[in-house]
Amino acid sequence: MPSSPAAVPPAAPPLPATFWAYLSGLTLTGLAYSVVSIALPFVVLGLHPAHPEGAVGATVLAGSLPLFLGPLVGSLADRVPARRLLQAAPLLRGLLVAGAGLLTVRGDVCLEALLSLSFLNGLLTTLSVTAAGALLPRLVPPARLAQANSLQSGGLMGAPLVGYGLGGVLVHALGAGETLLLAAPFIASLAVAARALPTLPPVGTPERGGPGLDLLAAARVMRASPLLLGLVGTSFLLNLAMNLMNVRAPLFMRAAGRGAADYAVFEMLISGGVLLGILLVTPLARRLTLDGVLGVSRWVLPAGTAALVLPQVGAWWAAAAVFGVGLGLLEVAAVTRIQELIPDHVRGRVMGTFLGVNAGGLSLGAALAGWTVPTAVLMTVLSTALLLLALGWPLVARAEARRARPLPALPQPAGD
Repeated sequence: MPSSPAAVPPAAPPLPATFWAYLSGLTLTGLAYSVVSIALPFVVLGLHPAHPEGAVGATVLAGSLPLFLGPLVGSLADRVPARRLLQAAPLLRGLLVAGAGLLTVRGDVCLEALLSLSFLNGLLTTLSVTAAGALLPRLVPPARLAQANSLQSGGLMGAPLVGYGLGGVLVHALGAGETLLLAAPFIASLAVAARALPTLPPVGTPERGGPGLDLLAAARVMRASPLLLGLVGTSFLLNLAMNLMNVRAPLFMRAAGRGAADYAVFEMLISGGVLLGILLVTPLARRLTLDGVLGVSRWVLPAGTAALVLPQVGAWWAAAAVFGVGLGLLEVAAVTRIQELIPDHVRGRVMGTFLGVNAGGLSLGAALAGWTVPTAVLMTVLSTALLLLALGWPLVARAEARRARPLPALPQPAGD
């Protein structure tokens, strides 16, 4: 009697149509704002400030400061349905950019207005990122979460590769103000796509008590998980590394006699490497666990930064590509694991806390890069720190595996 064939496990349900609509809007919004990020510095320079470097730097800093409000913005994402936030935030961003474009075309724009634009856009972007991070695990089947994060990150990284070039062409052909006006309606694309999202109410209304208790609630969840604590430290260090490289790379290229063109190649290689790393997560996750993918990324990252010690442009290009691959692997695997570990009703606050940690890393990285310490010394210290994280990763993984108790959940109101 022939033996019966082995049972085939059922295939995971496909990603829903609502996810694809959301991804399309997210990608188009990212593409449009990449165009804006090219045009905005030229609007600032068009004001002919006495210190152009300081004026452009202040505009960039104004856009980064709202990241420090991530934990507070995350508490809003826990209280308000994500569909509503993802409709409102991109629409307001589009209106802000349109206003800046109109003032620029009319010749009425000033630096204070651009600083306000950058700050408010950064705040709305932080809100969108936090809401999207809390929404995605509820929008797709659990078995498809890593794939959905890969596609989302791929769209966010692929859009700038096109948007930066398109922005340069439009600014040259039309002018900076006209480019802002042209990009503004496309920034609102995510608001249109969000209309297709299901109306998912907040999983639970967090307890009252104000921002302080919100931060304490997020801290309790993170402290209970060795993996989350490890990812917090890694996130801080990687954001420090990014600003360290962003400041020192153009200085290195200028000292090497290569200039801005080779610095552009450096940035493109980082972006391309990140995109490749993102694409590799799904096939790797079929052979390894997500924690295994995180382990691989932690060896790739110090291998990339180690090459930055060498004083050759080609070594820096290679370092950019390798570092980007490690960053892409880490981003998707880490975000997916964070989403899996955090209870639904506190997810926004914990994701917001990560954004606040990122802001601290970016600020410290910029400060360290301004020291008169040789670049080779800074990169050696950075590579050593990343290597120590890689060596300590098995300890973090084992501690997480031994943790038997569930993450602390916030009390739910009666009737939820």
